[in-house]
Amino acid sequence: MKLYNETHIEERDLVRQVEQWQTQGLVTPEQLAAVRAAYPRRFKMTNPFIDIGLFLFTIIAAMSAFGLVYVLLSGGSGETGLGAVAIVFGIGLFFFTRSTVASGNLCRNGIDNALVLLVPLFLIGGLILLFPVTPPFWACCLIALPILLAMIWYTGDTILTYFALFALYGGLFHRLIDYGWGKQLMPFIFMAVSVGLYLLADRLPNRAYYADVLSQLRWASLVVLAAAGNYYVVRELNGLLLEGHYAVTPEISLRGLFWGITFGIPLAYAVLGFRRKSRMFVILAVLGLAAALVTVRHYYGTWPLSVALAIDGTVLIGLAVLGIRWLRAPRHGFSDTDDGEAPLLVVRHAGTLTTLQGTVNAQQHPTGPRFGGGDFGGGGSGEQY
Repeated sequence: MKLYNETHIEERDLVRQVEQWQTQGLVTPEQLAAVRAAYPRRFKMTNPFIDIGLFLFTIIAAMSAFGLVYVLLSGGSGETGLGAVAIVFGIGLFFFTRSTVASGNLCRNGIDNALVLLVPLFLIGGLILLFPVTPPFWACCLIALPILLAMIWYTGDTILTYFALFALYGGLFHRLIDYGWGKQLMPFIFMAVSVGLYLLADRLPNRAYYADVLSQLRWASLVVLAAAGNYYVVRELNGLLLEGHYAVTPEISLRGLFWGITFGIPLAYAVLGFRRKSRMFVILAVLGLAAALVTVRHYYGTWPLSVALAIDGTVLIGLAVLGIRWLRAPRHGFSDTDDGEAPLLVVRHAGTLTTLQGTVNAQQHPTGPRFGGGDFGGGGSGEQY
């Protein structure tokens, strides 16, 4: 049992996908109307500005309620009492969140976003406060990670995903710096963890409920993978961890290896991006190569910054213009044609797709392009299309 109805989320995202196809001329207005009739709106729709206001109001109200409960129950019994009240309040807030979402048909409407964030906050904070001595940072991350993962499984929330990644990488970093071998192997450990996270996200079923979570996990893991092997990051971080102050950051061991990784990972992203027609890999390849060139200039550049920026900007604008002109006609699966907002995910629920196919087949097929024969991935996640 999840916080939100998985079938309703699949239906909502399917309607959004068909709406995009309709703007591209792949679906007629009659077919879109039929799909909307087959899958009516299940969740409450609100204005984004209202969502932000409700989010802030819910946080203020929940914190005020917690303060009142603490005053009534603990009687000022110190951090241990505060932790116990926080845990009890977090458990109560969890059941309140379930009831509120079910009764209000909410899904990312501000109120539920705030409640989903506050539940693990109170539980994690309460557990940490129960210790007579505040645990080290890595231990706090170890306490937080299972709670965050459980809430991600229950809610499919992307913000909690970033908190979980911060707990994982932050706790790992804080633990490794306590050991000499940990400092030396830290870049390789971070790269290995990032590769493992990407492979995990790539092999998990692409269900609509977790599509955003898996997409953000792919992006974050690939960014950390490139950053962990970047020569500038490794050298400067090594300088910060060394005792003493240096006018120039000392050179690192395995200098050639890290220079190779600095350029090799973005080039690998570029190859994967062109092979898989993946927007995500192409974007990360461009950003990674830009970071690599900035790294070279930082250590070996002789031109003034203003001159370098002017030349680089001119070259990049020229390349962008040439790329736009060259891709006016589709080439090798790439095109400059505006396809609207890229689909974040596609529903893979067999029953939903079967019903959609029956709905579309009941209408007169358009004479234009046909669709439905490919696999899509969210936000350039690497699937073929």
